[in-house]
Amino acid sequence: MTTRPPGLIYAVDDQPPLAILAVSALQHIALMAITLIFPIIVAREANLSRTQFLDLVSLSMLGLGVANICFCLRLRLIGSGYLCGAAYTAIFLGPSLFALQQGGLPLVFGMTVVGGLVQVAIAPLLRRLRALLPSEIAGLVIAVVGLTLAGLGVRYGLGIDAQQQKINPEYVIVAGVSLVTMTVLNVWSKGYGKMFCVLIGMTVGYAVSAARGMFDPAAIIPEGGLSIVRVPQLQHMGLSFDPVLIAPFAVAALAATLRAMGDVSNAQRINDADWVRPNFASLAGGVMANGVAVMFCGLVGSSGINTYSSSIGLSGATGVTSRSVGYAIGLGFCVLAFVPPVAVALAAMPLPVMGAALFFTAAFVFTSGLQMITARMLDARKTLVIGFSFAMAIVADLYHEALMEMPIVLQPIFGNSLVLGTVCAVVLNLLMRIGVRQQVSLKLAPGGINRDAVERFLTEQGARWAARRDIMQRAIFGVVQLLEVVGDPPGGVEVEASFDEFNLDIRIRYVGVPLTIPDRRPTPKEILESEHGETLLAGYLLRQSADSISASGDDGFVEMILHYDH
Repeated sequence: MTTRPPGLIYAVDDQPPLAILAVSALQHIALMAITLIFPIIVAREANLSRTQFLDLVSLSMLGLGVANICFCLRLRLIGSGYLCGAAYTAIFLGPSLFALQQGGLPLVFGMTVVGGLVQVAIAPLLRRLRALLPSEIAGLVIAVVGLTLAGLGVRYGLGIDAQQQKINPEYVIVAGVSLVTMTVLNVWSKGYGKMFCVLIGMTVGYAVSAARGMFDPAAIIPEGGLSIVRVPQLQHMGLSFDPVLIAPFAVAALAATLRAMGDVSNAQRINDADWVRPNFASLAGGVMANGVAVMFCGLVGSSGINTYSSSIGLSGATGVTSRSVGYAIGLGFCVLAFVPPVAVALAAMPLPVMGAALFFTAAFVFTSGLQMITARMLDARKTLVIGFSFAMAIVADLYHEALMEMPIVLQPIFGNSLVLGTVCAVVLNLLMRIGVRQQVSLKLAPGGINRDAVERFLTEQGARWAARRDIMQRAIFGVVQLLEVVGDPPGGVEVEASFDEFNLDIRIRYVGVPLTIPDRRPTPKEILESEHGETLLAGYLLRQSADSISASGDDGFVEMILHYDH
């Protein structure tokens, strides 16, 4: 059972009115269409004719439609069950361009299918890998994605390219007007203005771009002109495979898996005010859907696809997270794939409009990642994992050209900030687990029951385990209160703590009388008139603070167990 966050207008299981559903879907479609730039880059590098170029864009839109539907499904094996948008991604761009050089488009499409198969194989294993992929790593992935989106947004918004490192004033005007429109509507308006702030801002950006001569769809219209409806052809399609390219596409698939896990976790979090950890069935379904969508894109002649952090950030910003919107997005893309004028309009989207939308949504994506990270207690080990991985992600952007001199097999890792950051996080997390025991104990000698020592002991262990702050605070309160009631047993006290990603158990052992744990709150009369009235009240309060509590005793030896769901 989830608790509805206060800022949510339409939650995941709600059914918005038809008009709101349609406009919300259109807003996401406009945002996701930005990512068509990645298959467009591949198409331009392949020197396709205008007709083939238009076919590839249309089929890429069909891929977006199928992917959105797959992500939103709530089946046993496939689908996250949440509004989790789809997007083409730079993760697969590096391996795809290398495959294009080695064997043309057929090799790109064939190896994209292989990347999807890798994700399909990983999905059933996620639960077994949960200790290696904790929430703070997912939060890191989301934060890195946020920074990447912000950097891309700034570059597009300022008109900066690799050849000419100069700011284009015309781009700044368009991007600035779009961004200000989105921000003002999101912060100072309510209702439709807030829900559709990005769509309105992008529409304003298109208008300003057209007024300043920056919107030119004629450049990509085929020689024979456009028809209103057209079935895209597969003339550019083909499949071939190369074992040498399995490694880079497998690495890209792993990075896409980690991003999908982070995005689905974020979608879960914004739909539940009491969210504490990812639902692994939903994560596995999301990764399986991602793998199926990547395979579909390869089979119809497009590049690799992934979940879209900006779409989830948009749903959080507008308060519309209904799964029905995801189905509407998917259906919308599938229909628009057969309408060439729409494909041309989206493919010709002005760069500053793209930049404004990316920069706006990046703020919500980055903040969500930080919230997932800071919800955990971090010791020196975890701090180094997060800090080093975050730094390496930034290094990949700052020194991209130098890192691309690495051997071919390593270029997909070092040539992309998200891939490098996530690979570093996974590897460092594995290394830093060495020497961290999942079960620890503290013995307190009689006459030396130091509550501060117990609090310090549990705080340090919580940080080593990267446990949730609120759970460790509850555990510390429960143990300290129990020691207050027990007093100073003649044989001392042993405190033992054990942890996994889902459970925290505290065992307190001593020689004495077991503490009574009443099922109901003792009445004032029972507290005042009973010899053990204060003990009854303490036992009841302990039951309330822990998720479960039990006591057992044998020949004066007592063991109390406090259990906390993590």
